[in-house]
Amino acid sequence: MKISLITSFIPFGMAVAWILLPIQSIAQTPSKVSFYCGQTFDPNSNAIVPTTLVASSAKREPVALIQWKSKLSGKYTPQVRCNTVSAKFQQAWEAKRLNYLTAGLDKASGLGIICGVKELATPCNRSSMLFTLANGADANETLDRIRGIGKGNGGGPDPQSSGNSVVDIDWIIN
Repeated sequence: MKISLITSFIPFGMAVAWILLPIQSIAQTPSKVSFYCGQTFDPNSNAIVPTTLVASSAKREPVALIQWKSKLSGKYTPQVRCNTVSAKFQQAWEAKRLNYLTAGLDKASGLGIICGVKELATPCNRSSMLFTLANGADANETLDRIRGIGKGNGGGPDPQSSGNSVVDIDWIIN
């Protein structure tokens, strides 16, 4: 009797293990992340604008990071900036050097910049720069608005038109 009871539980235990193994492997799969240029509605201008978005398998909907409204010189239209910066975000992510967003100053132009860095000790400079801010824009305030998106403050994407803040990218993605 004991032998038949034990032998009947062995297949049951194997079946449970077989079912649970895929669940465990799914839970350990890192989320797929994609930064891209899309479009969102800007209620201030009542227009559709180019927007850097991030999609993650951890979230149902993409998160709008930056609405591109300003033009930085003749050739840097909002659409060009969106395409260029979205690609820089994706490249930095794939190279595993986009753990944090930090603020800095481009010494050559005197404009604020936002950088993607792997470690907080990494300086925010041209080599880690993701984008330049419009003249007069404060880089720390920009990071504070992006951090608000991660907190779900509902402020929407940072409208990029005309203290040292840090944003943890995982917080926004997950």
